[in-house]
Amino acid sequence: MDASTVMMACIAGAVTLLGYFVMMLMTGDKSGILRGRLTGESSTESIRSLASTKTAAVPMLQRLGQAAAVPFMPKKREAQGDLRKRMATAGIYAANAVRVMQGMKVILLGAGLIGGYLLGLMIDLPMLGVALGGLAGYLSPVMWLNMRVKANQQALRYSLPDALDLMVVCVESGLTIDAAMQRVGQELTIAHPALSREIGMTHMETRVGLARSEALRNMGSRTGSPPLKSLASMLIQADRFGTSIGAALRIHAESLRQARQHAAEELAAKASVKMSFPLVLFIFPATFIVLAGPTVIGLMHSAIMQ
Repeated sequence: MDASTVMMACIAGAVTLLGYFVMMLMTGDKSGILRGRLTGESSTESIRSLASTKTAAVPMLQRLGQAAAVPFMPKKREAQGDLRKRMATAGIYAANAVRVMQGMKVILLGAGLIGGYLLGLMIDLPMLGVALGGLAGYLSPVMWLNMRVKANQQALRYSLPDALDLMVVCVESGLTIDAAMQRVGQELTIAHPALSREIGMTHMETRVGLARSEALRNMGSRTGSPPLKSLASMLIQADRFGTSIGAALRIHAESLRQARQHAAEELAAKASVKMSFPLVLFIFPATFIVLAGPTVIGLMHSAIMQ
């Protein structure tokens, strides 16, 4: 084993450990919420303990990102507002999230330049390695944010029918719409944390004095989710015209469930087309080699080919 192979293995191991460390800092451990529910601790206290645990682990990374982001922060409020809105769509509401994102771009840009240069030395193309490494490091936070937005939107879309069913039960049992939202937000903490967070924020806005219609509109615009926007419009219209909230929620939940079923059927129909590419590129050549390989080898050693 030569020195270049050892160096490449060390670099790959360091990058893997760094990625795992960053992932653990960003995701955290949610087992404390379930443990709190089993031991009788309230969901608010469980979430608070989880937040304190993550806050104790993240400050170093946040301070580093904020310090690196100071020269590169957008000067205009419009640019900062667009980035903050984009992060809110991904479910990130921290006050220093914009600075951390800009700082991670700078940090990963430097790490990509160094890593690309080292890899470029191994293949005798240092400038190409520097260019590709810097580009990958700078774009990796943007790609992560796009994936986070897509995952958050999908989580909200898939969890909304279940939340509406639970809200129907709460409303028909005699609770008001505000009390039903509070109860649903508490019960969905483990199964659907993204939707639970948004419902909880909407309920807190109504508690501090904001009108329910404005709080519902804020939920739709904050998340950017079309199902939540339609839910907000439906609740506002039902409240304005005095129609039954339970019946409206049941019909809306059924329509969302049908839309989710149609989306699943669409994905199932696309599966056959997506399977054709690995089938042609990997499975067919391997099958052809297994079936025709012995025949070709025997033909090459036969008297005809001599």
